[in-house]
Amino acid sequence: MFTKIQAEIMKVFASKITEKFSIKEISEAIKKPYPLIHKSVNQIIQQNFLIKDNKKLISLNYKKNISEIAYIESIRKEEFLKNKTLKIIAEDILDKINLDFFIMLIFGSAVNSKEPRDIDILIIIQDKQKISEVEKIILNVLSNFSKKFDINVISAESAYSMLSKREEINILNETLNKHILLFGAENYYRILKNARQ
Repeated sequence: MFTKIQAEIMKVFASKITEKFSIKEISEAIKKPYPLIHKSVNQIIQQNFLIKDNKKLISLNYKKNISEIAYIESIRKEEFLKNKTLKIIAEDILDKINLDFFIMLIFGSAVNSKEPRDIDILIIIQDKQKISEVEKIILNVLSNFSKKFDINVISAESAYSMLSKREEINILNETLNKHILLFGAENYYRILKNARQ
């Protein structure tokens, strides 16, 4: 699917879904030679994973190839969960939520900081009637840890509404460029695609 260098490039775009980059910026971000990045980016563009605009800026084609982008998100998740505490927290929450559809992600400062003030967790579920039930489950799991958490549980309907308001500052728009998808990456991108037709 992706070479090692192509996967590194795709991780840059998956981490900042709505941003555009020049080839030089990508080269600097992953600390690899410009010619190698230029060649690899052009291959990825030909495969339709990335889009180049008329100013030669490149962005993620998140409306296509959802499974492949979810794979890149899984690589990012594994790298992030080298932090043992966060790995245990994620596993405990995933074990306790018994829903057919949900999305779980960490967003905000915890994505880039080794010692964040708090950890922002967002859960998106299908049935808004179960929001308080899911919140109780998560708070129960998190009571075993000393870190400070900010928990948000919303319905998929709310997620669609927030994402459709592109310029508005809200939780979902905040997650687009600072997130780690712990579960439900394909569903996250499907909601994004459908909300921003």
